[in-house]
Amino acid sequence: MSTGIENEPAPLRVARAREGRLLAGVCAGLPRFWGLGTNGLRLLFVVAALCGGIGIVIYLACWLVIPQTDHDVDDDAVRSVVLLAWATGGLVGLVLLAAAGAVATAFGLGWVVFAVAAVIVVVALSGRTRIPSLAALLVVGAITLPAVAVGLSPVRIPLRAGPPVRRPTDVAQIQDTVFRSGFGTTLIDLRHTKLATSGTLTLRIDAGLRRTIVALPSDQCVHVRVNYDVHTFVSQLATLLSGRSTAPFHYIVLFGRLFGPMGGVAPRGVAVSRGNEAGPLLIIDFSSLGGSLYVRNYSNASPDANPSWPGFPVTLEARPDRLYLKSISKKLAGQTLRAWRARRRADIASQRSINQLMPGPCAN
Repeated sequence: MSTGIENEPAPLRVARAREGRLLAGVCAGLPRFWGLGTNGLRLLFVVAALCGGIGIVIYLACWLVIPQTDHDVDDDAVRSVVLLAWATGGLVGLVLLAAAGAVATAFGLGWVVFAVAAVIVVVALSGRTRIPSLAALLVVGAITLPAVAVGLSPVRIPLRAGPPVRRPTDVAQIQDTVFRSGFGTTLIDLRHTKLATSGTLTLRIDAGLRRTIVALPSDQCVHVRVNYDVHTFVSQLATLLSGRSTAPFHYIVLFGRLFGPMGGVAPRGVAVSRGNEAGPLLIIDFSSLGGSLYVRNYSNASPDANPSWPGFPVTLEARPDRLYLKSISKKLAGQTLRAWRARRRADIASQRSINQLMPGPCAN
């Protein structure tokens, strides 16, 4: 008597397909179990991959968990560990390639990145190597997509910082030049430049990560307007990687007045310094990757050694507390008051000197 068990179909087993696969056989194998179309499932994984990379994570999980057709489960477990190691190494390699492409583009070598990508594509399509087309596509995407993102951004770091001191001789040299710097401090010395007594002059500066100083004549009034745009991401990243605890200085210092970031926001805006005296207007179009800008007149001071000349505003020290003076001996209280009066006289003299020099010749 037949029970019919022999005629029952064998239960379907979830497995990755050997035939018709593009990568690991996940999309070619699952439709046999679910009754879905292979191309439709591949499209679903692609759409999920575009949603924050979820599709990639799910695909890798399926690759590691689902056994291949006609494979023993124990063999697949061992193979899964090997594939996990390969996948981890591949992801790390792709991340490093992406970082290399982005950094190269930031240094102006984007054409090299795309040349390398073109060579990879040509070699993969030629069929002369065993490089899988999918692997070549992943490598090309890893190095070109971040390069495109950096290329569309304003981030640029010149490989050569140029001379640390630039001394234009006349107005034409200023108008026709874009002063660029990379990693070093740059001094644009206009103290001996032949400036007009009126009119408008534009100075364009494309700075890097460090400080830029514009030294103006000490005996001529020059009104200043700074249009600044400072991108702080690169300098903050460099600070983070270097392990420094102090935040980078992003301010625009115009005749002692600070303009710049508020609450960590990248500074973009306008800084103006005008006085009562007649003189030309210097418009400074300043952009940098996080470096600060100092603009003021310097007499005999060295701008690069003392960019904050003539100093910072002085706050007078308050008189010692009366209760404290009463709590100590009369002799010690007298010494404390005499020392305070001496410091106060020095502070008052310093305050007068700084307040007189700080506004520059336009305030005379």
